[in-house]
Amino acid sequence: MCGACARVAPDWAGPMVSGPIRRASIARFLTGMCHGVKVGTFPGGWTVSNCTGATRTAATFDELLDMVAPRCSALDWNVLDAVLMQCGGSARDEEFSDYLPKEAEAYEDPEPVLTRSDLAPTHLRLAAFGLGLRALKPRNVAVAFPHRLVPFRLVAVDGVVQGSAPLHGLP
Repeated sequence: MCGACARVAPDWAGPMVSGPIRRASIARFLTGMCHGVKVGTFPGGWTVSNCTGATRTAATFDELLDMVAPRCSALDWNVLDAVLMQCGGSARDEEFSDYLPKEAEAYEDPEPVLTRSDLAPTHLRLAAFGLGLRALKPRNVAVAFPHRLVPFRLVAVDGVVQGSAPLHGLP
């Protein structure tokens, strides 16, 4: 974005993280997982405040995760998985359950992560996955979203999301 038109680049995760309820849920999750920051929401994005009160805004999901990841308290994927297991499922039907991120190009067999928390809401699993990619040692990993209308796994190579892949072939 150059700023001339005041538009924000499209958010690849937008359909899975948009809406005030999902944004607020992600804000609570990230505030709990990252010390020294408080994540809030505003229409169309998030705010990240530090202990001095300085506040920045994030219009996209990736911007938000880039801001908070340096403060992540999780030491490994199991910690993120355990926190997600406490979240339980969502009482609300998931919107955009048929949305599928762009297809991943070439990738090697990724290691499955967040395998015990597959009943947690998609937006929180996505937040945990993105946080883990930035805060933990980057490697080739995938997280499955089996309970969606269009199930898929999200594949990351060297800590960067490559896109979606079919669920078949998961160990």
